[in-house]
Amino acid sequence: MNSRERVIKTYNFQIPDRIPIDFCADDPVYDALIKKTGVKSQLELMECFHIDFRWARPKWVGPEMKTSDGKRTDYFWIPREGVDFGYAVEHPLAHIKTIKDVENYNWPKPEYYDYDIYVEEAKKFREEGYAVYGGHWGWFFGAATDLVGTEKFMMMMIDKPDVAFKVMEKITDFFYECSRIMFEKGKGYVDIFFTGDDYGQQQGPLISLSTWRELIKPHIKRLYSLAKEHKLYITQHSCGSITYVLDDLIKLGLNAIEPVQTRAYDMNFESLIERYNGRVVLQGSIDTQKTLPFGTTEDVSSEVKSRIKLFKDKGGFVIGPSQHLLSEIPLENILTMYETAYKYGKIN
Repeated sequence: MNSRERVIKTYNFQIPDRIPIDFCADDPVYDALIKKTGVKSQLELMECFHIDFRWARPKWVGPEMKTSDGKRTDYFWIPREGVDFGYAVEHPLAHIKTIKDVENYNWPKPEYYDYDIYVEEAKKFREEGYAVYGGHWGWFFGAATDLVGTEKFMMMMIDKPDVAFKVMEKITDFFYECSRIMFEKGKGYVDIFFTGDDYGQQQGPLISLSTWRELIKPHIKRLYSLAKEHKLYITQHSCGSITYVLDDLIKLGLNAIEPVQTRAYDMNFESLIERYNGRVVLQGSIDTQKTLPFGTTEDVSSEVKSRIKLFKDKGGFVIGPSQHLLSEIPLENILTMYETAYKYGKIN
């Protein structure tokens, strides 16, 4: 099988020739691994690790992502610091009180992207036999907390739910239209809509299920429906403890949950298999909280093998880390994870 065939078999809960492998890491980890392995690029690193997925992305050609005083921002003009995408250091909508305040914000436009580059990448990856991710990231809840401020937005969802809903609706408008353009232009080349937001934390739900259903679920449904209209699989990223919303997501059309934070509350891996076998693909789970950063190479190898053993007679699992790989993780442990996944993940 090529990578695409392998992933589709897995997403349909059929047995592939080997368990698919995915990768996610911060840029400094990419750079360190490239140096360590002697390859020349991120794509060559993916080949070295036998990664079955590829991202196709448009290029930003809109206004410069900086504030008037030179601070870097994201495409929502949220000032950021830190590695990669970083973290919000200011909240441009912290002042809002009404729906009109939300509507008056300088929201980004879908035409700020060059989609031709995205199509070229998607076509290339499809021809090379990979499973191709497409669509915008879709983190409307996380973007809302960064725009308003986490504490204030959490209070707003209770005190002014109509305003909170409008913030997420405007964000989703942007993600929806960008994704629609990508799905239409990339028709025939894209396999999976990969979207991401965080609905859980280490100790349990991030918000109540009733609030999630009232204010968040409608936007997820809208994005999922777009993907299903284009006959795409859906992979949802969410950190933390998310079993409280997982049944709802599955009913909306979810195919795979990523990255499976196994040390969070109610996220024991074997328990997830018992409850969700044949209903949702488990994508990730190799522990980034203890095993990878603090374990030995033997510990890492053992954990990977234990996961593989559980799926020798069924599909529905993709090997990958339980969070983005960070610089604190020894490179030897990362190398061991991928070497073990490829060597022992073969089924036929």
